[in-house]
Amino acid sequence: MSNEDLHEFYENYHTNHLKHAINEFPFRKAYWDSRIKNFLPASRSSVFLDLGCGNGDFLLYLKNNGFENITGVEYSGEMKEISEKSVKGIRVVYSDATTFLKETPQTFDFIICAHLLEHFEKTKVLETFKLVKEKLNPGGQFVVMTPNFASPFGIPIAFGDFTHITHFSGPSMAQLAGLSDLEIRHIGGNGPVAFGFGGWLRSFLWKFILKPIGKLIFSNNSRKYGDVVDPELIAVFTKKA
Repeated sequence: MSNEDLHEFYENYHTNHLKHAINEFPFRKAYWDSRIKNFLPASRSSVFLDLGCGNGDFLLYLKNNGFENITGVEYSGEMKEISEKSVKGIRVVYSDATTFLKETPQTFDFIICAHLLEHFEKTKVLETFKLVKEKLNPGGQFVVMTPNFASPFGIPIAFGDFTHITHFSGPSMAQLAGLSDLEIRHIGGNGPVAFGFGGWLRSFLWKFILKPIGKLIFSNNSRKYGDVVDPELIAVFTKKA
């Protein structure tokens, strides 16, 4: 099964999968603050590309933080329409991610794949990494977020979507950096979002109880980045200046 084989499912991805997800923008703002805020470039003129922009919540987050040079790419016609309604004035392209990267003449300072690459077969994942490297400006950043298959806490997310094809761990992210000649800035994990009382409580329990126990039991200390046990992986790569 490939990404292309599932195109009919993706065309109505919100109806088929995301209609039961928590996508309210106040929660998503807290989500992006906790995940990405520390990696955003300082210059408001930086050029952004969001591959698999979904309902446009990251595009809106960027816009609300004063960034203007933003492009979203979305493979689902339904999600593209939702994204355009959510974020007025931002360019959203209906395209497969690798096709867009091959065809665009534009280069970028910041490219993100947030919960996209797990939908690709392995050859397409590696192709995406290599294409991203070509389209990044020197010193630019590539951010990848996926479920963490190396952690028992990430398995419910990894298998929570029928369209997930490839699974990732901290060490496999490091392998991809080497294969695509990107430098590793950060490979780590994300826990629950501290949003609302319930989110705050889950975040507290995760940081001070569950994560330490998880590291003690499940860390693979024979491999660098093998101690990431959070449910969500985040990897930040840079292109040599």
